[in-house]
Amino acid sequence: MAFAIAPIEEPEPGERAYRAYRLTASGGICGVEHIEAGDDDEAKLLAAMIVNKHGVDLWERARYLASFPPLRAALRREEASPEHRVQEGG
Repeated sequence: MAFAIAPIEEPEPGERAYRAYRLTASGGICGVEHIEAGDDDEAKLLAAMIVNKHGVDLWERARYLASFPPLRAALRREEASPEHRVQEGG
């Protein structure tokens, strides 16, 4: 299996360098997105928006920030939560 590595421009010293790593079902990396954000909260919001069938791990250089589960897993968890269950029988 061949892998292609796309060059990523390195940020200037002191500049934030957010990366959202798309994860396979087994936890491997299958892609990376450069995220331009002014702070950690904005980067988390933007990373959450790119989640689909792949989970996403967000990093700022060597600093781990957050994990976002694959969309299907998130939906299953939401459906299983008590506040989302339909009450039967009134």
